[in-house]
Amino acid sequence: MKKIVINGQLISYLEDLRGKEGTPLLFLHGWRVDSSIWNKTIELMRENGIDNNIYALDFPGFGGSPVPAKDYNISDYAQIVEEFIKKLDLGKVIMVGHSFGGRVGIKLSAMYPELVAKLILVDSAGLVTEKGKKSAMQLGAKILKPFFANKFMQPLRKKIYKAIGSEDYLATPELQNIYVNVTGEDLTPYLSQISALTLLIWGAKDKDTPLEFAKIINEKIKNSKLIVYPNAGHFSFSDNPAEFARNIKEFIHV
Repeated sequence: MKKIVINGQLISYLEDLRGKEGTPLLFLHGWRVDSSIWNKTIELMRENGIDNNIYALDFPGFGGSPVPAKDYNISDYAQIVEEFIKKLDLGKVIMVGHSFGGRVGIKLSAMYPELVAKLILVDSAGLVTEKGKKSAMQLGAKILKPFFANKFMQPLRKKIYKAIGSEDYLATPELQNIYVNVTGEDLTPYLSQISALTLLIWGAKDKDTPLEFAKIINEKIKNSKLIVYPNAGHFSFSDNPAEFARNIKEFIHV
């Protein structure tokens, strides 16, 4: 892993360089994981003959990148990626974002189109629909905290957090305010601003960011195509690793 300082924030990242000409690939991970989640994908891409230089960073608060001093929102994370691209002089990149990384990819592609050659969204988060308003309930979990101050209430606390869909909130206590900021923003208005050719890859059995999200994103992003893996869940790229690598290769050469 390599290190770089961006906007006063230490960022850990991996790079797999082949010295070939071509648009670099930049991978953005989801919540509660880090850049290592892409190791198998990168290995399979190399086996499939993809020689583009590859980068994957740890977002602030994940992996080898320390928790930021302030409570980040999606724009802050997008600016970290923007500066990462510029500092490493990557030019335009093919951006691959899973879940939370998809949120960042959506906003960055809309705000900085000159940096994104193509966009790949994998089971991306970012929409707040009527069915997706568990995120509002997740915010309510913060209000419930004083209620659980007594030790005898702790077992009930975990059950309630889980029931309202706040496992990510509970599992990353040092990032709770950031999680509230991130999940509270609906990125639907940004979708129509994305001009980059976009590939959507989704698991049909995804319960975290359901297939209806993919259909909305596909409708809103003008130049987009949707591929659905019938037996995959939220980590569709891990459930169908070989197919995922092939799909990326095909998309790179479109």
